[in-house]
Amino acid sequence: MAVSKLWAVTSRLGQVIDYAANPAKTAADNYTEEQYQALRDVLAYAKDEEKTEREFFVEGINCNPLTARDQFVSVKQAYGKEEGIQAYHGYLSFKEQDISPELAQKIGMEFVNEVWGKRFQAVVTTHLNTKHLHCHYVINSVSFVDGKRLWGDEKAWFKFRLVADKICEKYGLYYNPNPNRSKQSSYYYKQEQAGMPTRYSMTRQAIDEAIAHSTNLKSLDYALTQMGYEHCLSESRKYWTIVPKGYKKPIRLKNLGEDYTEEAIKRRLTENQGVRLMPFTNQTVVIRQYRLPTREHKIKKVGGLYGLYLYYCYKLGYLPKYKKQNTARLHYLLKEDLLKLDKITQETRLLGRENISTDEQLFSYKESVLSQIENLTDDRTHLRKLLRKNMSDDELSKVKEQIKTITDKLWTLRKEVGLCDDIAERSKNIEANLETVRAYEEKQERKEQNRNDKFR
Repeated sequence: MAVSKLWAVTSRLGQVIDYAANPAKTAADNYTEEQYQALRDVLAYAKDEEKTEREFFVEGINCNPLTARDQFVSVKQAYGKEEGIQAYHGYLSFKEQDISPELAQKIGMEFVNEVWGKRFQAVVTTHLNTKHLHCHYVINSVSFVDGKRLWGDEKAWFKFRLVADKICEKYGLYYNPNPNRSKQSSYYYKQEQAGMPTRYSMTRQAIDEAIAHSTNLKSLDYALTQMGYEHCLSESRKYWTIVPKGYKKPIRLKNLGEDYTEEAIKRRLTENQGVRLMPFTNQTVVIRQYRLPTREHKIKKVGGLYGLYLYYCYKLGYLPKYKKQNTARLHYLLKEDLLKLDKITQETRLLGRENISTDEQLFSYKESVLSQIENLTDDRTHLRKLLRKNMSDDELSKVKEQIKTITDKLWTLRKEVGLCDDIAERSKNIEANLETVRAYEEKQERKEQNRNDKFR
């Protein structure tokens, strides 16, 4: 059995109760399989399923399911809590395919009764319209006992999951006694399988680079700090955490994989002791005896915001398209922006298309787009008012087509405004990143020159 998190219902209380108790989802033929086979010819002859006897799996706890909405509202009015979250909606999904609707409904009632039945009203239903049976439950957000809102452990799915597991065990159904709640989401997993960088893969690479030249926790902490990562490797903390670049919420290191648990990291650091350590990143500059003009030199001559973005795309390996750069050799600051490459290329195309080189030109273009948006919005409002008047079907169709065309234009223009805002903010970060990368490459170049001088 899988227990979902609860999600809040802030409006349309009647609609969510009607959905949970939808007869099309909760109705079941009141015949056994043998009886259904015997009645097949009769049903084919009659062709009137509306006359078939039906059984509905809809029950209420501390309320009547037929008048649940009115009873929910009455409790809220009695305690003066009509505003805010109206109810909570959740479900139980059963892995077994041979479970009967009666047992599914019974388990759903036991579960909701034990978790919320002492203080709250609830409607419990069993839906039969999918491959796996599942129970829906809608819970009033205000207690009929003391008028307090549903809060704390009553909303913590990872706590009332234990109740569901206990009931599953009681009826001999499947449950996972040791679920892996730190499992990476399928979205990021599919991205990594396709070779796309994710916040998890980028963080793993940063930790690997930091560990590669660290022998203890103190040096690892220093290395991650130098790389610009916020983190906590305190022995007093239950979980070690790190904040991926571009995000505010930390993730636990153990969620990154088996090689990133506390024990694994300590083991890797111990293995580094007595070994020659590697630098943060591999050498990215190869010294040649002769330096001929390259595409990089041509891009640098463009100048302005457009030239800045072109050069950044070149350093990221996006330009030239016929020769992709090896991302493994990129500086870690550039690797982080590979996640935003689609947005950066859109902004580059905008700057080139509109010949924008300065901040003044950028803001001027943004103001012209905002003016177009304002005019188009007025035109659309006028057309929408025309829809209220009596007109022929052809005229109505033309007006709706004009509204659709304006809406599409507004979507494109608003996207342009967003790109302008991003350019104004991102251009400063790009300049800082390029300056850091340039200093690093010069340092590596001097090291290589000194190394070459030793062998002469």
